Amino acid sequence: MNLNPLEVLAESAASDEKVTEGNPVVFMNGRRVPQTLSSVLISSSRWLNDPRIREWISTESLRRNGADYPLLYGMTELLQAIDSVRDLDRVERLIKAERRINPALDRWFEERFISTYTLDDLADNPPGSIGRLLYEHMESLGLSPELDPRRMADPSWSPKLDIEYYNLRTSQTHDFDHILGEVGFDVMAEIFPTGLRTGNMFAHVSPELAGELLVINTFIIFPWLLRTMLHYPEAWPTLWRNLTHGYEVGQQSDMLFTAKFEDVMHLSPAEARKALGVRGFRGPTDSRAASRIFGEGREII
Repeated sequence: MNLNPLEVLAESAASDEKVTEGNPVVFMNGRRVPQTLSSVLISSSRWLNDPRIREWISTESLRRNGADYPLLYGMTELLQAIDSVRDLDRVERLIKAERRINPALDRWFEERFISTYTLDDLADNPPGSIGRLLYEHMESLGLSPELDPRRMADPSWSPKLDIEYYNLRTSQTHDFDHILGEVGFDVMAEIFPTGLRTGNMFAHVSPELAGELLVINTFIIFPWLLRTMLHYPEAWPTLWRNLTHGYEVGQQSDMLFTAKFEDVMHLSPAEARKALGVRGFRGPTDSRAASRIFGEGREII
């Protein structure tokens, strides 16, 4: 017999088992146990339904930072899980709806600009410029400007979906958030770009779209807040300062997540902030002491 899922859901809601009723402690009332035909864990949250997501969130929120477990271990599996759980059709609809009322965002998606600069190109920028600062960071760690594995395998690859372009371009510009914020590249410094992108996104697009565009960053960074409070509370003031400072700057600034940093790589951080419409910046932050606390005496990023 074929069962209509909506009918099953309605029948389930009507037959929910009441667990608490009439308890003098008000917040203890109202608990229900929905009836279901499922033989495995099931929730109204698509994220909770995926065991890979559950494992990531529980592990990354509760664990300590041990030398046996790298900071971003398991991120490849996380990204695969996000891709399989996400409702890409809904994301694309939200982007298209925003593009119809946001001309600047529409132009950005329409242009589909993709960086092709090399380490040598970065090195050609003047000392103290954001381009040279990025070169020095990448050269010291043996990093490449190209981070997307699809473009590393095929330099001609280009994204078809708007969300694919957003993800690609975000990975290309992320390090400039560090440089504009003058926060360095240690692990606690990562919190400033998170605050910056979050504040900037909610300032310039709908909340529904902002939430979707921030999914990957949310899953990677936000468990660090819980982990810091549970295990490394001495690092919390720095984490919170970087998050709130970044958020305030993002809220006050132009649409930075669409900025073409390639046009200002010859400028100093202060000059680039002015050119890109960055507002509310309160000055550089040195997070290295807090990062060593979070890393249990080690640099872990």
